[in-house]
Order: sequence, then C-alpha cells, then structure tokens
Amino acid sequence: MAQNVPTRFGKCKVQQLLGRGATAVVYLAKHEGLDMPVAVKVLRKKLSEEKPQYAERFLREARMAARLEHPHLVRVIDCGIEDGYHYMVMDYVDGPNCLELLGESPGGLDWREAARIIRQAAIGLAYAAEHEVIHRDVKPSNIMIDSSGRARVSDLGLAKLTMKGIVSLTQELHTVGTPNYMSPEQIRSPAELDLRTDIYSLGATFYHLVCGKPPFLGKTSMEVIAQHLSASLEPPFKRKPGLPAELSSMICKMMAKSPDERYQDYDEFCQDLDNLVEGKETTAMGFEDTQIGIESEEELRRVLDELAFGDAIKVEDEEPPSEADGAPVLVGEEDREAKEGSSEIDPFAPDEFVAYPQPEPLAGESTVL
Repeated sequence: MAQNVPTRFGKCKVQQLLGRGATAVVYLAKHEGLDMPVAVKVLRKKLSEEKPQYAERFLREARMAARLEHPHLVRVIDCGIEDGYHYMVMDYVDGPNCLELLGESPGGLDWREAARIIRQAAIGLAYAAEHEVIHRDVKPSNIMIDSSGRARVSDLGLAKLTMKGIVSLTQELHTVGTPNYMSPEQIRSPAELDLRTDIYSLGATFYHLVCGKPPFLGKTSMEVIAQHLSASLEPPFKRKPGLPAELSSMICKMMAKSPDERYQDYDEFCQDLDNLVEGKETTAMGFEDTQIGIESEEELRRVLDELAFGDAIKVEDEEPPSEADGAPVLVGEEDREAKEGSSEIDPFAPDEFVAYPQPEPLAGESTVL
C-alpha cells in the first residue's frame, strides 16, 4: 500500500491491492460492520485536490449508484472521505472481468458464451436505464463474471445522471468513455445521450468478445475515434469466419452510426438474441448500416480538433494479459507520473486506451487512416 494512504476507509479495513489506474486505486477490504469482503475504489489524492469538481461528482454519483440494486449490477454500498481520500465501497466480485477472459482466449470467446454474458449485461443496463441512468463506459473490463458465472456490470459510479430534478453536470465536465467502445454521438455530443449510446458500446464489447479485438483498430486513440465517426464497420463474420451471419448482423445493428437505426431498447435486443440462440429468425437479419458517418475529411478533422482529449492520454492497464504476438499495446506516457496519477487528466475524460494496431496490409492493399 502506498505510503500515507489510510489502512481503512470507514468500516472497511484494507487487505490488499486489486488494481490501479490513472485516476483511482482499488483495494480488497473487509467490511467489519457487515463481515464480508468488499472492493474499495479510492480516487488519487492529487487528482481530487486539484480537480475538486471530479471528487464532488465521484461521491454524488456513488450515492446515485447505491440506489440501484440488481443481480447483474455491481452494487455500491457506501462512499465517503478518509484523510482527504474520496472513496466508494462496492461489492467484491470473486471472478474475472471479460477483458481478463479475453486474455485467456485471445481469439475470442465461444459466441454462445459471449451471447450469454452480453444478454445478462443488457438486463442489468436495462434496469439502470429504467431508473434513468446511462452508464456511458460499457466495455469488457466493466463486465465482471462472479464465481457462479453471473455477469455483473461495474463502474456505474461513472454513469450519467438523467434523473428528473437533478441538475446535469455535463456542461462543466468532459466526454466520458473509453475510445475503443465509444458511440459516435458520445464523441460529438456527450450532453445529449440516451440508452442507445450504451447499446452501441455493448455492441462494440460483444464484437470484441467474439472476435478477440475491438471493432476498430489503430495505434492511437484519435485514430480509433476517427473510425467510430467515419469508417464503415467490418462485419464480425468477415473478421472471424465461422460466426453466424445473424450474430454479425445483430452486432452491426447495435453499432449503427445513427442511434435511430440501432435497437431502440434492451427488450428488442434480448428477444433477438434469444431467437438467435434458438435458431429462429431475428429482426436484424441482413442489416446494413445506411449511415456512413462523417464523409468529409475536413469535417472529420474539425470534429477531432474540438475534442477535449488527445493521444497523450494517461492510461490504465487495460491490456489483456497475453504474451502472444500482436497483443494490444498501451498508449500513453510510461513515466512515474503516469503510474502514480496525474493532475492533467480532464474530469471524466477517457483515462485509458489500448492500441490494437491494424495488421500489415498485403501487397496491393491499402488501409484507411
């Protein structure tokens, strides 16, 4: 444990480090009042001191997330401040996240297992949406699998409040999300989102689970973001032959550039997923995205120039543990400040990115971007 960091947070006695990122550190602890293991997420003190609005929102949204209780969500139990450290207490999930599963299966999971996980995540996100909460950072590392095999969506403490009567803080903050999985509208208009942005990110996560890599590949965050905005999506069955064409069409529908062309709610998606597994026809059969995105290179560059983040993003360790050739590469500064936390991170801007470089083109071929 880092020097001067408390050994307990409220009723939670720290036992060991679980993980660290650019903005926060997560510990395994024992909640002495409830006599059970919990995970305690602690904001880096330098960040909370220099960005007090970040710390304020961290606690405010932790309290919001604590109102949500569902078998497919990771529950927030408590939050507070200990010796100047802002923290939230969450359920401890005794199993891997989906990014770790991909580390063990770099070519992708069996599509039926991936479909089971994604369906359960969709049910949890549907419950959150019913309570007017949008996650905005759905990705493989935020879907945990407990020892019983149940999928649970985590990090709802970073979600966007959409509850009536609560003043939105979006204007004073920045874009939320991880570039590999962000919807086009989340990149361009983060203040105007609905549940369909989470459906897009869940689709990008589904793509990653069945193909072994995210839908858009690139060496930098901006390169990937540009593709979310402007590039056509390669259908999953072309990336990984053998996947059912109906599954590929469903993922393409989830990731349509226009929100109006995606699944409009989780019930519609889950019904299609059930039909797929049962060998029945789906509403997405033969889906083709009619929205090309930003066609003008000038317009694309203008949009990218307006974004509140760039390629020098401090990163979390979002890389699947793999020694295989072609493993994803973390992008960001590798100095001590990146490891210990930085005050340069914009509040709730993407603080992690994994590069999945494009494969080398064959002779006579070319790649976009």
